[in-house]
Amino acid sequence: MEGTGLNNFPQFGVLAGVKVLVCGGAIAGPFGATLLGETGAEVVHFESPKNPDSTRGHYGYSQNHRNQISMVADMKTEEGLEIFKKLIRWTDIFIESSKGGTYEKMGLTDEVLWELNSRLVIVHVSGFGQTGVPDYIRRASYDAVGQAFSGYMSFNGTPEEALKVSPYLSDYVTALNTCWTALAAYIHALRTGKGESVDVAQYESLARILDTRPIEYFTDGREFERTGNKDSQAALFSFYTCKDGGTIFIGMNGNGPVHRGYPIIGLPKPGDGDPEIDQVISGWVADSDLGRRLEAAMEEFVSQHTVDEVEKVMLENQIPCQKVCSLKDCAEDPHWKAREVFAEWDDPMMGKVKGLGIVNKWKNNPGEIKWGSPLFGENNTEVLRDLGYTDEEIEDFARRGITASFDWKQTYEIYKLEELFPHYREGFTEHWKKEAEKTSKQKK
Repeated sequence: MEGTGLNNFPQFGVLAGVKVLVCGGAIAGPFGATLLGETGAEVVHFESPKNPDSTRGHYGYSQNHRNQISMVADMKTEEGLEIFKKLIRWTDIFIESSKGGTYEKMGLTDEVLWELNSRLVIVHVSGFGQTGVPDYIRRASYDAVGQAFSGYMSFNGTPEEALKVSPYLSDYVTALNTCWTALAAYIHALRTGKGESVDVAQYESLARILDTRPIEYFTDGREFERTGNKDSQAALFSFYTCKDGGTIFIGMNGNGPVHRGYPIIGLPKPGDGDPEIDQVISGWVADSDLGRRLEAAMEEFVSQHTVDEVEKVMLENQIPCQKVCSLKDCAEDPHWKAREVFAEWDDPMMGKVKGLGIVNKWKNNPGEIKWGSPLFGENNTEVLRDLGYTDEEIEDFARRGITASFDWKQTYEIYKLEELFPHYREGFTEHWKKEAEKTSKQKK
């Protein structure tokens, strides 16, 4: 937000007053910081003049950097490094996302940072971690790398082809992991007065949600085959294609759903005299004669009904199910609307935009979208003033390239936004007119 520095963040939410400094680009680290900022934390995004966040100029930046302010300085200069160190003294939680060992090579080890701020929480976010095999630690990583190396991708897709889960599953899981580790370490720092450092590896974040696959592999030696939308373990616990081509998930497992559901798909209830069905009602028998019989009955049933008909009868009988929703379905669904999952906010480049809002509902201290993602270096002046620099020093930093900033017009030109988003051209133009008028008034 223009005009915001270190000393005048709005106070709201359960994390009001918690100070966060985040370095790095893309999703895993910065989005984790944004989630903290949406619940009240004071977030400064620190970037290099020569290496702006790679998502700038795209919708992803607008969605994933809200409630942050932007400080741009070159840490490879003496002055830029001193600005960074002053921010470390200010912050409670420092999140950095880069290849493993990057800050250590710069001489900024955890111990050096703790000399500046003994209570500092440090979260290192990288593809492969800070320790381990050196060749791995030095590797760059993207979302697809995390999905592939974690093993997660090997369980998704068809028998012929592994499938990457979109959009950016390992990046967003890593961001969530970044959040909770940062807050756990922060609680420790509050209790003990001593800082902590957390090593978050992208591939490990995704590996942690592999469910029972690892323990089955090590205990039973089981190798899993990809089964597409069919569950590899449970019968009647999969996605099914209906008469009209619609897809629905049905989970007909457990005592109640089985007794209510079997007659719907043409099977006897357990206890009605069929010895095979009387033996088991749990459903964890996909790879068995009974499992194949159950699946065949369900396939026959859905082939004779539309997806809406199937969903209706399943819900009437309290059987967990859900047809696959498109974004259009989500936008029009009354429950999504009632919980205000989508929201509008002002973006400094695009004007009024609509996307995902605050997804967790806090009763007493709600999260908020206070402002859109900042322009590059938008808050340099205010932050540097709050760090004790004079206006003359601030102007000198900018003149020498130690700091840098783009206004809305430069951002438009540098990132060629009119080419990327031609359908926004009219909205952009109207927004720029207002920005130009505001700038003109400020000069007068």
